[in-house]
Amino acid sequence: MPYAVAISRQFGADLHLLHVTDLTQQPRPTLLTVPLVPQTEWNRRFMKRLQALAVKYRTGGKVSALEPRTGTAYEEICAAAKELKADLIVIATHGYTGYERAFLGSTAERVVQHSRCPVLVVRKHISRWDAAADPRTLTGFRLRRILAPTDFSDSSLAGFDYAVQVARDFKAELQLVHVINPHLYPFGDQYVALDPVQLTGKAADAAENQMRSMAAEAKVRYSVRVIQGSPAIQIRNAANEEADLIVISTHGRTGLAHMLIGSVAEHVVRYAHCPVLVIPACPNPIT
Repeated sequence: MPYAVAISRQFGADLHLLHVTDLTQQPRPTLLTVPLVPQTEWNRRFMKRLQALAVKYRTGGKVSALEPRTGTAYEEICAAAKELKADLIVIATHGYTGYERAFLGSTAERVVQHSRCPVLVVRKHISRWDAAADPRTLTGFRLRRILAPTDFSDSSLAGFDYAVQVARDFKAELQLVHVINPHLYPFGDQYVALDPVQLTGKAADAAENQMRSMAAEAKVRYSVRVIQGSPAIQIRNAANEEADLIVISTHGRTGLAHMLIGSVAEHVVRYAHCPVLVIPACPNPIT
């Protein structure tokens, strides 16, 4: 809520609160599990709590409660965002670990996979949030460093544009990161005369120059960094050092390609310790 309220105030946006009763997380009804309270009554109670939250956080902006929904959580969240023509979904993870994280996934991850608009995923425990601050005054909200990984693809450039916008509006430093994965270099027989260190070194120099050019043109405070290793792991590690937010885009892979290759963005969402703003492959235009 503090992140959603701070962003809505910064951009003069309306904030809509939503609760979904996820039927997939409930046991099948039997004679022994007949609900004592009908769903309509639960929705009435949920609406009352949402309205109370709206009143609590209504500090200069428009905060309203949407009618509670029943169904599959991520589907209903994405449907509501589409109906509202939302510019952003703000959602928290429940902090699952171990087998729960590996096999159950999370509603947040599924929203990231299916949303047509950007999604801000906030971790359950955020070390950079001042818990003693009054959430209604937002004095604990700090956004000083934004990490924006890029591989210079069209989709990552869309993420870069969003990162620049956020950095400007919050007067934050933009930290550009490019990760070189040595395993992708084709060191076969025909490349035996080439020096792997020289190849990766030239790639690093080219990436650093390109990032500096991008950031200089954007006219924001920035730093650039080139790292070697697994992109997902290195982005996560770089952000865990000092970033207050990661802005990362998806490549839009679907079907078998998504199943086999996975998603760097989804890995970062799952394991990063700071909030992650995920920009879909075909994002809504920035307004």
